[in-house]
Amino acid sequence: MAVDDGLLEAYERLQLSHDLAIAISGSISVDEALAATLRLFTEAGGWALGQVWLPDPTGQVLTCGPIWYAREPGLNTFREASLKLNFRPGEPLLGLVWEDGRSRWAEDIDGDRLFRRAEAAAAVSLRAALIVPIGGPTGVTAVMEFFTREEAPKNAGVRQLIDATAAQLGSLMAQKAAEADLRRTEARFRAVAETANDAIVTIDSTGTIVYVNQGTETLFGYPERDLLGGLVTRLIPERFHPDHTAGFNRYLHSGESRLIGSTVFVHGLASDGRELPVELSLATWDEDGSPHFTAIIRDVSDRQRMQDELQVALAEEQATASRLQEIDWVKNIFLDAVSHDLRGPLAALKAATLVLELDANQPSLRPDQRESYLTRMNASINKMGNLLDDLLNMERLHAGEVSMQLAPANVADLVRRSVEEHRGAFGSRTITLNLEPVVMQVDAAKVDRMVENLLINACRHTPTGTEVAVFVRSREEEVVIGVDDAGPGVPEEMRTIIFDRFKQTAGGPGEGVGMGLSLVARLAKLHGGRAWVEERPGGGAAFRLSLPKAGSADDRHGLDG
Repeated sequence: MAVDDGLLEAYERLQLSHDLAIAISGSISVDEALAATLRLFTEAGGWALGQVWLPDPTGQVLTCGPIWYAREPGLNTFREASLKLNFRPGEPLLGLVWEDGRSRWAEDIDGDRLFRRAEAAAAVSLRAALIVPIGGPTGVTAVMEFFTREEAPKNAGVRQLIDATAAQLGSLMAQKAAEADLRRTEARFRAVAETANDAIVTIDSTGTIVYVNQGTETLFGYPERDLLGGLVTRLIPERFHPDHTAGFNRYLHSGESRLIGSTVFVHGLASDGRELPVELSLATWDEDGSPHFTAIIRDVSDRQRMQDELQVALAEEQATASRLQEIDWVKNIFLDAVSHDLRGPLAALKAATLVLELDANQPSLRPDQRESYLTRMNASINKMGNLLDDLLNMERLHAGEVSMQLAPANVADLVRRSVEEHRGAFGSRTITLNLEPVVMQVDAAKVDRMVENLLINACRHTPTGTEVAVFVRSREEEVVIGVDDAGPGVPEEMRTIIFDRFKQTAGGPGEGVGMGLSLVARLAKLHGGRAWVEERPGGGAAFRLSLPKAGSADDRHGLDG
């Protein structure tokens, strides 16, 4: 039984469609798909030659591409003629197809004046051509043309299949172009990421690490194989895990995050347990509808160290400036105070000296008068000596040059001796003693100096004819030395600062430079004790000095002020 020609043609078109579908879907590149399409169409449709035209890199002209297929030999000369030409949009015939995206059938091309390759076509007996655009999302991306030596191709039904296939090729070209762009983008990303000094970490919506670069291995000390597939919390100190989890879940549920799109300072955790100060920039993107996160992590240890060093340097500079201001202030106060306090004893010394010089030339003083002047001179000399001693002791304490000379001593005996040595300074003031004997480790010379300064301070502020009370009381862990005067007392706002250098109560008698009490406080601290002042019941000031009985000595050789 004879086979129907129409049925045979339909079968051939079906077979061609099948072959085209397999060839296009199985192609790994656009060039491979185009080459397969040209071969299948050329052979199935009885075409002599098929070739592809592509826009040049500028997109301004259409040029003959490297993909072509000749079913018959002897077509190289026509191919060479095609390679020499290009077409602008709108130029016949390829330019027109490129411009409007419609297929065109060119009959009798050897007699068509608009066909620029007519002479080359006639030389190889090509008579007709079919020009088909390959469209994409942005327009025509390529043009195919097929040539025959006959007036029409052997299988005219194949021509109808070409247009449908061209649309499929257009989608494939767009897809392959996108894939190529993605591969180029990925290649660029990897090239940049792998050479970056910063760590780059990508995680998925479960917090699982899916990518790390070499910088991550260098910064955190983990090899890539130990990080991929693990949770990102491995790189975060444990105390920050709750905050990380809360922020991560908040973004997954609400899309809100304070980190994404900004750069923040955080801490990372190295493989050896060290915490790393790092700067983190976080971005998010979707893959198949699932959010992914990429973090760029920069080690700022050097910057942090420099900032810390700058802070220390700034603090030292500020301390130096403050110290210089203090020195300048102390200098001015010191000069004012010393010039005033030296002037009195010097004036008395000068007056007494003058009287004694005059008496040496013309004796007129009785022995007791001469003795009185000598006593005044000695008192003036002692005042200046005490002033200089206080200055030297204070400076040595401040410079850390004073050491402790501890030895067992009866504190009551030390206080009683100091009172006796300075009884002449009390004048008509009454001194009462209540001294409990207690033997302990002290620096006797320093205790004597503290008691002396407290006694001189009391006499300075106590009116003549009133009482100065001195006591020593032994307690469980300390001994307390007290000196109470009947003077104006110390205002409450002055009680904490009166032991600072050059501090005096307002309205005082103006003697001394305000270092005696400061020296008492510093020597007490050197013993491990303290000094303070209270209000005396009935009026006046009650100065107290506490010295610990055990472990009393401060093992430092000086104080920091």
